[in-house]
Amino acid sequence: MVAQPFHRATRWATLRLRTARAWWLSVTAPIRRVVNPLGWVVLGITVLALLAGMRFGWLETRTLAALAGACCVVAAFWTVGRMAFAAEINLAKTRVTVGESAMGRVVVRSTGGRAMLPTRFDLPVGDGVGSFRVPGLAADGVHEQLFSIPARRRSVLTIGPVRSVKADPLGLMQRVKRWSDPVELFIHPRAVPLAASSTGFLRDVDGVTTQNLSSSDVAFHALREYVPGDDRRNIHWRTTARVGKLMVRQFEETQRSHLLLILGNRAADYPDPDDFETAISSVASLAAQALREQRAVSLYVGKGLVTYPSTLGLFDELSRLELDEEGDRIREVAARAAAAVPQTSVAVLLAGAAVTPPELRTAHLTIPNDVKTFAVRCDAQATPARRQISTLVILDVPRVDELPKALRTVH
Repeated sequence: MVAQPFHRATRWATLRLRTARAWWLSVTAPIRRVVNPLGWVVLGITVLALLAGMRFGWLETRTLAALAGACCVVAAFWTVGRMAFAAEINLAKTRVTVGESAMGRVVVRSTGGRAMLPTRFDLPVGDGVGSFRVPGLAADGVHEQLFSIPARRRSVLTIGPVRSVKADPLGLMQRVKRWSDPVELFIHPRAVPLAASSTGFLRDVDGVTTQNLSSSDVAFHALREYVPGDDRRNIHWRTTARVGKLMVRQFEETQRSHLLLILGNRAADYPDPDDFETAISSVASLAAQALREQRAVSLYVGKGLVTYPSTLGLFDELSRLELDEEGDRIREVAARAAAAVPQTSVAVLLAGAAVTPPELRTAHLTIPNDVKTFAVRCDAQATPARRQISTLVILDVPRVDELPKALRTVH
């Protein structure tokens, strides 16, 4: 009987404490956004020195409190003031390739109807921040700041938003305001050109015939007797006149060449992260060549099929790919990929240096026998080589530049 009132009182006290904390955080949010860590230190020194001076009558601590408090007051006045700007980020190209540079500009306009004092602006670029200073602007004045971003690694960089920073010289306080929306810069993987005759892809005109029979296709198979429901356009009238009954053409279904790229992104498979970049570039090279030849291309990575609207869209998706610490082994990825894309005619397994040839062969066994399959093993420490385990050809590729030569050995 005593426990229930005690628990109710405890819950009520906890609720009041949480409510008070939420109220305090909301009230002090504007101050916490303005005061820097150094500012909090100076404010703390001001309070402690003032309390010590009042308690013990020390002139030194009161003097210290006065000086520290004066710094805080000056810093507060330094950050006040009206700011009225409009900013825009313009990129010459929103998509670049590794090794290139992205050129762009930031256009800042004064929109307050009056002159603006010189102001510092920050431009976040990925995990970094670039700063530039805008001189004093007249009413409706414009300032243009050019910038260049070296595309060192494949990624999707978020550039912006443009932020004005009004801060005191001591760095105690600063007021930051956002003036633009961020933009994305896609840094595409480097793709090497592949000769059409060296890719090992199926290059037939009409497609590869299968064992499935169809009433309408390209590859003629035989004639059979007409049954209700057959397309009358397939009636072979010359044979019909000779045998005295309706005969129709029967065809073998054909299968257009369909490339399936299976990329393992398990972090443990790539001791050297550069090997993953080689695998991504190999995927880009193979896919670009197949799409140029107007062939169907599917990309299966980790736990899902990558969808894309065009070649450019595929490269955008490749820019986003990352290693997965909890990714599956290549065998599980290959099994899911084969089930997801049953119309595959050519499959390529791409993996890192930690994946052994026997593991690749095990993954190969999960792919149907009628699918032409080979593997690309990306290992920066290996020399270019070709090996074969049963019917699986494995290519050791240390760099993507070695891929065209390696593919000529696939038959």
